[in-house]
Amino acid sequence: MGDIPENTEELTEFVLNDVLYGLELDPIDSERVLSYMRERHEHLFGPHSTYFVLGSYESPFKYRLDEALDVLNRRYDAYAYLLATQPDLDVSDDIPDLKVKFFLHALYADSIPLILEHDTGGAVAEFGRVERPALLDRTYLFPRAKEEHYDENSVITTRDAIRARAVELAYHADDFGTELETLAERARDRGLDVSTRDLESYLESELGGRTPSYSGVITDSLVHLESLNRCYSWTTTEELEDQLANVP
Repeated sequence: MGDIPENTEELTEFVLNDVLYGLELDPIDSERVLSYMRERHEHLFGPHSTYFVLGSYESPFKYRLDEALDVLNRRYDAYAYLLATQPDLDVSDDIPDLKVKFFLHALYADSIPLILEHDTGGAVAEFGRVERPALLDRTYLFPRAKEEHYDENSVITTRDAIRARAVELAYHADDFGTELETLAERARDRGLDVSTRDLESYLESELGGRTPSYSGVITDSLVHLESLNRCYSWTTTEELEDQLANVP
């Protein structure tokens, strides 16, 4: 697996030099890290395919992670999991245990799907971590509404399509309030009983009151994954489920 450590000596060196950047582990912490990895390896890394699913744990975004777990775990001989469900790493207080725990799991996962819906919080930190060479070739990024698929009048013919377009507007509209009202009017012109308030309520349930966006730093990093053909835009949960088929 290239730069991924193959034995306990290499693993210790990787944790010290690439994760902890030169911090010294005392013998007790070193043994705890190695024992933890051996236990996790026995539990997670057998003949089955493993999927380390990353993304925001905030509500309502956590719902999409749960959906991804469900989709991936339907595969034959597969195990998809979140970091939060794995046992904690018991090391000294001056060791960033969550960071070490993250890399110990990421290093040996077969694939790392990352679901991105906004540019704040833990998902962004995870995005920065998986850009490392040891992880990048197994990372698959799923940014919400990175591309607009519902911006043509001919596409917006159903209530679901109207809602999907509302999500896209939340990410892309310069004058969101006005464009959302126009969208509701367009829906009524097509005989759909949809009000601006209906769309606002739907967006609240989908985005938790957040005005989503991707910073220039995020969009620049997306270019790398797009060039590697491992970046898949989605708008609705159903589309996310379909896009997960791109994870081997």
